[in-house]
Amino acid sequence: MEQSIIERIVQTTGDIPAMPQVANLVLDRIADPNVTPKEIQLIISKDQAMAARVLKVANSSYYGLSRSVTRLSDAIVVMGFNSLRSLVMTTVMNDLFKSFGLAEKLLWEHSLVAAATAKRIASAIRFPRVEESFLAGLMHDIGKVVLNLKMPDKTLTIVQEVYNSKGATTFTQMEQDLFGFTHAEVGRLVAQKWNFAEEIEEAIGCHHKPAEASVLPALSHVVNLANAVCHKLEIGPTKNPDLDLHQLASTGSLKMPRERLDELVEEISGLVFSQSGGISVF
Repeated sequence: MEQSIIERIVQTTGDIPAMPQVANLVLDRIADPNVTPKEIQLIISKDQAMAARVLKVANSSYYGLSRSVTRLSDAIVVMGFNSLRSLVMTTVMNDLFKSFGLAEKLLWEHSLVAAATAKRIASAIRFPRVEESFLAGLMHDIGKVVLNLKMPDKTLTIVQEVYNSKGATTFTQMEQDLFGFTHAEVGRLVAQKWNFAEEIEEAIGCHHKPAEASVLPALSHVVNLANAVCHKLEIGPTKNPDLDLHQLASTGSLKMPRERLDELVEEISGLVFSQSGGISVF
């Protein structure tokens, strides 16, 4: 990223938020192939809210256990490190929302559904980086979240304008006009500060321009398509129900079969709009 863009971002937003300490420690240790569940349990136990979330997810119907798990170390084994990493980052994202008005609700729902969609796209095309697809989908709009954290009034103005324009106005257009940079560039800076893997950083920075990706282009295309599915289903601020997903460059690049893509859109629609108690991907 050009130094001039980085300087504009820092001047406008101030310091990029640091990764919460417990989350940072968990992600750092999970990256070690020799780490044990006991080590991770000792770290997570320092954050009561995160520990409770891990136990809740491990006992959810998703894992289909015959009896309840009551020990944190057992819950970590049930989930596995990949799913635990995704849960930790979901918790981090949620904690960045200090309030929960219109902008926060729309951004949060969009992030969750994009993550679930990216994971399903990766599975459908047999892309081996399924968990990375979830993480990149979850974090692709972290730049919007940071802008909302630092400048909530301006972000709300953008959200309302995009929401009411029904696809005629985009976030990137308004951000470029207001700030001289976009949320994708802010997101890439956050990913660098949080020491994300290079391919995740790239997918965040290139999710609107996947053709510019060079480290792992397929991941950027997965996130781009997941983002588009959300736009078509009107999940989040951007609403574009007439979008033809089959004509997208990412659909072609990923060689996503037409029938499977249509099925996936129906699947995501059913997942989202059948949730009476709010959207959840765990």
